Amino acid sequence: MKKTNSTNVKDEKSAHLKVNSKSTRRRMDALEKKKIIASLILMDDLFMQVVLEEQACTEYILQTILSKSSLKLKEQRLQKRLPNLHGRALVLDCFCTDEQGLLYNIEVQNSSAGAIPKRARYHAALMDTHTLKKGEKFSKLPESYVIFITDKDVLGEGEQLYRIERVIRKSGSLFQDGSHILYFNTAIQGDNTLGKLARDFKEANPKEIQSEVLSHRVASLKEGKLDQEGEKKMNVLLEKYRKKR
Repeated sequence: MKKTNSTNVKDEKSAHLKVNSKSTRRRMDALEKKKIIASLILMDDLFMQVVLEEQACTEYILQTILSKSSLKLKEQRLQKRLPNLHGRALVLDCFCTDEQGLLYNIEVQNSSAGAIPKRARYHAALMDTHTLKKGEKFSKLPESYVIFITDKDVLGEGEQLYRIERVIRKSGSLFQDGSHILYFNTAIQGDNTLGKLARDFKEANPKEIQSEVLSHRVASLKEGKLDQEGEKKMNVLLEKYRKKR
């Protein structure tokens, strides 16, 4: 009987320790989740993907960078895959079309290696390849914008916004092929409109984000004001961040 009682006591202690261990683990998970959420900024590409699911945020970013307050999007796709049967495929962070038929690709790049000029060229080329239908005239090719939002001054010339266009060297005239590449350097945070947007991209506290639409979206994500689908996506996002750490 003594052995049986001793065994029961040990079993009870073991079960108690397991319960405490699970409770501690849940508390640690909750604290880790809270810490990760508090640190998220728009320059975190995974977080930006979730933020841009609200199309008004994408519109605001494009309107600000391009100085086009009237720009309205018709549709957008996040993590849009562009296959290539003869070479490297691409997955675009954000691919969208406005009401005028213009195309936009927004890429968040924290690594300078991920924003080299030849990558921008490839993005523009593959977008063109997937836009023009078989037999269509080249004149039907829509204007396109590849926009790299960078953490640092990748091109190194101290500009806040780089606009890259093909030009005819001798005259300096624009080649007018309808292809536009832009680099938005968020390292420069002045008091102008772009500087304020750059600060918003690096602000973790939604109350300090100056753009109303971005502030509202970030707050809803961080404060858990989401529907069931939104909550599910945030949990997937947090799991990805755990794996990155």
